[in-house]
Amino acid sequence: MFKLDYSNKKRPRHYRFILAVLLFTLALILRFTLLPQSGGGPFVTFYPAIILSFYFCGAYLGLSVALASGLAGAYYFIPPYNQFSINASTSSSIIFFTITSSLIGFFISRLHRHIEQISIILDNEMIGSMMLKDRKIIWCNKAMRRILGYSRSRLVGSSTKMLFADEAVFNMVGREAYPLKVGKPYRTQFQMIKADGTKIWVDISGAAISYDKNLSLWLLNDISKQKVLEDELKHKVNHDFLTGLDSRDWFMSQALTELNRATRSNSPLSLLMLDIDFFKKVNDTYGHQVGDIVLKSVANIAKSTLRDFDICGRLGGEEFAVLLPEANQDQAREVAERLRLAIANAQIALPTGGLPIHITISIGVSSVMSKEDNIDVLISKADKALYEAKNRGRNRVCTS
Repeated sequence: MFKLDYSNKKRPRHYRFILAVLLFTLALILRFTLLPQSGGGPFVTFYPAIILSFYFCGAYLGLSVALASGLAGAYYFIPPYNQFSINASTSSSIIFFTITSSLIGFFISRLHRHIEQISIILDNEMIGSMMLKDRKIIWCNKAMRRILGYSRSRLVGSSTKMLFADEAVFNMVGREAYPLKVGKPYRTQFQMIKADGTKIWVDISGAAISYDKNLSLWLLNDISKQKVLEDELKHKVNHDFLTGLDSRDWFMSQALTELNRATRSNSPLSLLMLDIDFFKKVNDTYGHQVGDIVLKSVANIAKSTLRDFDICGRLGGEEFAVLLPEANQDQAREVAERLRLAIANAQIALPTGGLPIHITISIGVSSVMSKEDNIDVLISKADKALYEAKNRGRNRVCTS
């Protein structure tokens, strides 16, 4: 759309009017000075004035300068001089000047509109953007300064290295992203460090500038809240809601990873299958609230008894599993006995008061014996040992 009162710099109207008058006057003076009146090219010095008027003063004043230039050129520099005369020669010159001036005005108006759109997009309050040259910041918008907490003077001219929370990530991005290719943006997520030293997660995308291989435009968004929600959701998916132990699916996934590692490194790996003795009786006698307390107590005792890198999960109901990396069958049996005694000696308080209750567990132990053993085999062996412990009177440990 052709806007008559628009300029790229949005100066006050009286300033733009004065500037337009000065540009026209300068063009007229230069035309008299540089070329003789009869030297041809009646409008040659007016074109720069028209272009600058359209750009800095707006379409309305640009058209005024173009009209004044056309009249001045026709009056002073087209024969017969110092008067208006319409003939075929003067008409063609004026028509040519009118067409070219109109095109200048149209394209500059379009340029203004694109500049305004790009300025609104880039200099927004939500998405950070910065222009880099050789990984140094040469321009940044308001959102960039708001997200990171730096002033413009601190960012402009600085290397982006100061924004990375981890220097290794800075080097990785340098290897993966550069040189950026036109039409193939690079996108990744990592942590940046703010002016106050806090770290934030950002989703960042960079694109090459076609006319300069050293220039690139980067857009970034603060996704710290999203990351927190993702971590919370991941924790909920991967952990049992009641005990906080690993969920069945997550436990099986980690067990497969550990088994592959143990097979590759030829290191021992053992599995414990735990089951609370007479748990149904606890629920029937004290209610499901106490049953939940018992489950949480077993989980807490297991976490405090086991090593940090042992993997403990609730497979369902009152059944638990523990994966013991770097533990052979004898070592696994010792861990199982220690865990059994810790639970047997625990006093579980009732929410209603009164005497605490005591529970026991039965444990089945299995260990990797050959490279052919898989997770299903390991669990099956531990299950059989668990059933043996149950059949032999409960509150005991049996090995496969």
